[in-house]
Amino acid sequence: MYLGISAYNHQSAAALINEEGELINYYREEQLSRIKGDNSFPKNSIKKLFATNSLKIDDIKNVIFYEKPLSAYLNPLKVAAKNLPESLNLISHQLKNFKKTSLFCFVDLAKLYPGLEQKLLYIDHHLSHTLSALAYAESFQNICSVVADGFGDRSTTSISFVNNPNDIRELWSNDYPFSLGLFYSAITDFLGFAINEGEYKVMGLAAFGKNDSNLYNKMNKLIFWDKNEKTIKMDLSYFEYHKNIYNSFSIKLEELFGSSRNPLEKLDINNNDFQRYANIAFAAQEVLTNILKELFIYAHQLTGCSKFLFSGGVALNSASLRSITSLSFVEKIYIPPSPGDSGAAIGAAYFGFIKNNKNNSFKRITNLYPIIFNSKSQYKKTIKIVSEKFQYLSKNMEESFLLASELIKEGETIGTLISNAETGPRALGNRSLICNGQNLEAVIKLNTVIKDRSPFRPTAPAMNESTAKKYFILDDALYNSYFSMTSTVVLKGNSPIKDYPIIHVDGTARLQIVEPNTTLDKLLLNLRKYDIEIIANSSLNISGDPTCYDLIDGLMVCELSPLKYLLTDNGLLKKLN
Repeated sequence: MYLGISAYNHQSAAALINEEGELINYYREEQLSRIKGDNSFPKNSIKKLFATNSLKIDDIKNVIFYEKPLSAYLNPLKVAAKNLPESLNLISHQLKNFKKTSLFCFVDLAKLYPGLEQKLLYIDHHLSHTLSALAYAESFQNICSVVADGFGDRSTTSISFVNNPNDIRELWSNDYPFSLGLFYSAITDFLGFAINEGEYKVMGLAAFGKNDSNLYNKMNKLIFWDKNEKTIKMDLSYFEYHKNIYNSFSIKLEELFGSSRNPLEKLDINNNDFQRYANIAFAAQEVLTNILKELFIYAHQLTGCSKFLFSGGVALNSASLRSITSLSFVEKIYIPPSPGDSGAAIGAAYFGFIKNNKNNSFKRITNLYPIIFNSKSQYKKTIKIVSEKFQYLSKNMEESFLLASELIKEGETIGTLISNAETGPRALGNRSLICNGQNLEAVIKLNTVIKDRSPFRPTAPAMNESTAKKYFILDDALYNSYFSMTSTVVLKGNSPIKDYPIIHVDGTARLQIVEPNTTLDKLLLNLRKYDIEIIANSSLNISGDPTCYDLIDGLMVCELSPLKYLLTDNGLLKKLN
């Protein structure tokens, strides 16, 4: 067995690959700790992997950590040292907290399972991302990997040629602090959203923005692609993430764009400053997208490839992908369902397999629900809570799906907590909130009442493949991404569903094509008789909390929100009162 770990920077996770090169289990630490974006050493995830799979230390051949800790620790300090005295607080913070950095992975592992630390390997951060994307590709040879994130252990952006899983050569990289990811995070911060959590809100806000060439030109001076030097450049005087632990942007950014948004004030479409913020988000999105296009053009020039892997935190920017595939040479782009740091644990685990199996290629991952959930033990633990606060409408699963479909038809929202959980941040039906995607009131209630989300944020539509082809312009280059809700699509002209609430203001949607024999597929089959072919799908959580993992989490969402119904492995529950 090979254990992959990501930790200490963004979302922590642990993945397990067997001797046949198959991903057999995976956990994100936030699911188990219930701390949103938990980046601590993933002790809960590792313990869960050991318990669920009845592992002993001898069963683990290698533990692979997703970056090289010394490089990850020293590179930001080197940059900070060039910016003294302004960077004194950042340097002081790093030195005081070095025990909370990846330098201590060896120690934390030894504390958790003594002896396991002796099997520890470290790999390049961007190689972890590349391998995590490669595992979901249809071909493992002659493909180009583009990685773009905030910061790895050496670089922020890279291009590699994958000759085969045993022969991956990095051809180009961009050094910290010049970073697409950190630029977008600074704009996220400026717009009053949490860094590493609110970037997708900026994407949603950008759809309301207007194209302002003056604003775009200002934004493009902050970060741009230098065509002569083939590198990403930035005017760092507008940013402080590289020299200040407290601020990501400088006062100059407010002088350029006006005052930043107070994060304590709720952003509403009717706010006086809403359009200004939306225009800034639009300009930032355009600049990021155009730099990504230049990056892929250069990647094609270096490798001659027409098929690409795209990973790193920036690959979560689903709104940029259609522009990239508009480039004539792009045949396919493969984006893993978890392209950020948590998914890099999967790539790290695969590195262990490759290192020990030179002649065997690993197997492609097709299962989007690898996170094992033991429903029987959970139901035993929750019998008292369920009996006091809920009632079973049915314990027969076929009847439960029929009843859930009837409730959806009547405008209700159903929570689903069924079987294993999804790999990435997108809920695909097993940990979802579901309602009729054609019912405006139902979608508004799901979005703003149950989840307490800002009304400008879109809710994703889920449908079967034939329905998707009927209403949307589907891109062959991104087709795989539609099953993991990783890319946006454009509505066909004069479509009869243009006014449905799951269609965003710019005529796009973050589509999920539902796989056969899944939770959502069963619901859609039952909904056909009510002429409902599109459902709205959002993650089962309250805004600001991690997506639910187990039954207790789902019951808590019902307790803390107006959600009344929960479809589980044991039947359909209704909240009393």
